[in-house]
Amino acid sequence: MNNIIRTQWLLVKKRAWIAMGCLTVPIFFLFILLLTSETAAEGFANGSSVGLAFASALPAFLITYQYDERIQMYEIMAGFKPHQIILGRTVAYLPFTLLFLIGVSVVSLFFDNSAETGLRLVLFGVMTLRAVLGIVFLSPLFKKISFAPLFSIMLMMLGGTDPETLSHSPLSVFVYEQGLLLAGKINDGFIIKVIVSAVISCALYYCIGFVTLKRKIDLEPHRL
Repeated sequence: MNNIIRTQWLLVKKRAWIAMGCLTVPIFFLFILLLTSETAAEGFANGSSVGLAFASALPAFLITYQYDERIQMYEIMAGFKPHQIILGRTVAYLPFTLLFLIGVSVVSLFFDNSAETGLRLVLFGVMTLRAVLGIVFLSPLFKKISFAPLFSIMLMMLGGTDPETLSHSPLSVFVYEQGLLLAGKINDGFIIKVIVSAVISCALYYCIGFVTLKRKIDLEPHRL
């Protein structure tokens, strides 16, 4: 698995400008929103979807490139097991996710260091990990279109952006919609919904990715 992690780090190093963009652009965008919004909660919620999308874009871009270069095929031919491939990718991208969350926390606490903001940051961290892990775990299924889970952000068009209406909608179990709900009141029900939906979705995504690799379902997305 160490070889897989080193491969992922090498890919990131070769495309460092993309990594820096995925880390800095959403943090700068959040800073502007917090600076111009009436409340910190409103600014944070408005920037949450952009932050989640950019945090997920880095692994999505690099994993898509791997399928163009047939890197996964080489990993399988080298004898790596499905869980080693999936967890190796996960370990490689988690440092960037944590670095992103640290940046978001610093900017947010600069404007509002209340306990409520701290709780929002914790929940946002859970959402970000869910979004990133969704990209990584589902990549064996989507392959060259590893960006596919990012399009779930379009579901916000169906549910609207009003927190009160959205909180009672079935769409509130999706990660981007939960980001919008950070603008509203944080109660125990919402906290439980965020945590439980994250655990269930990540477990489901991992099983899908594992089975896809284990059964070698369409491992070669394009022919020689």
